[in-house]
Amino acid sequence: MDSREAVEHLATIRKIMESATKLTVLPGQAAIAGGILALAGSAVSYWLMGGMNFAAVSQMPDERRISLILLWVIVAVAAIGLDIALTIRLARRNGKSPWSRLAQLAAYAMGPAVLVAVALSVAFGLRGLWEPLPAIWMMLYGVAIWMASILSTRAPGLLGLVFIGCGAITLFWAAPVALAMVALTFGCAHVAYGVYLIARYGG
Repeated sequence: MDSREAVEHLATIRKIMESATKLTVLPGQAAIAGGILALAGSAVSYWLMGGMNFAAVSQMPDERRISLILLWVIVAVAAIGLDIALTIRLARRNGKSPWSRLAQLAAYAMGPAVLVAVALSVAFGLRGLWEPLPAIWMMLYGVAIWMASILSTRAPGLLGLVFIGCGAITLFWAAPVALAMVALTFGCAHVAYGVYLIARYGG
């Protein structure tokens, strides 16, 4: 095999890998559904907190604080459930395994950031440090999506950068309007991302 043939073989292998990994991370319909759930959660959170600064959570009555926590647990679980269900449906529609080796690697890549986000949320919440939590969620979710994008198309990586950037802005400057940043990222950015994927790839 000469150098030209080797380059052609590598190009072919790359195309096959790109085809095999396309849209394995956060399909368009799942992103839109998750974004709508996040927007609804943000609206209810505004009503519960009476504002956009998560620092107010420490001053809320216990019942409202528990309701707020349960609200976001439900939103997160529902979004993850929809993502899994729609990912499986998309994979089957395309004649692929929903739990392929590449899908397993994507989950493996995302896992540490998600676990760190959960651990920090619990630790900070127990200490009454609610204000930095939205920024932590955004940045670590962005890291998770960025890592998984290595095995997928380019779009999730760009989405991850948006979350990391918005999380940093929230952490240093936009904490008083953190709920608006949550709605902008987890809500609007997911919807826009989903619309883009459906328009470009059809799924």
